[in-house]
Amino acid sequence: MSRLDRQAFRIHAGRLLFLGALAVSAHAHAELYKWTDAQGNVHYTDQPPTLKAQVIKNSTAGQADITSQATQSLDAKDQAYQKRRKEADEARAKADKEAEQARIQRENCDKARNNLSTLQNNPRVYTTDAAGQRTYMDDAARASALASSQKAVSNFCK
Repeated sequence: MSRLDRQAFRIHAGRLLFLGALAVSAHAHAELYKWTDAQGNVHYTDQPPTLKAQVIKNSTAGQADITSQATQSLDAKDQAYQKRRKEADEARAKADKEAEQARIQRENCDKARNNLSTLQNNPRVYTTDAAGQRTYMDDAARASALASSQKAVSNFCK
């Protein structure tokens, strides 16, 4: 056989295989009829009998079940992911809020300690009034401010 003959043979063989596959697939999608004869025997044919017959449809019910299960599985995984993401976001927000509160607590503690230190180490403490004038604290006002500063330190510096 020459090279051209082999090539022509392959082309014809490919065409025959394609037509055979097409014929088989067309037959697979044909309607089937199920009927029972007078003796009670069940028959399956591709043509309807003269008697009453039940049409059997080829279905892909198994594929539908698999697709349905896969969709449900994906939905469940997506819901679980969304739940985990929401919980992580809430935990992150809670941690940020707690960190901010701790920072404010530290700042308040530092301010209270500075005020206490100023009142303890300086005998003459003054305040500035609304007009910008210095007003020196007397001993009673200084003792009261010292007590409130100690209370603030014990409150903020836990």
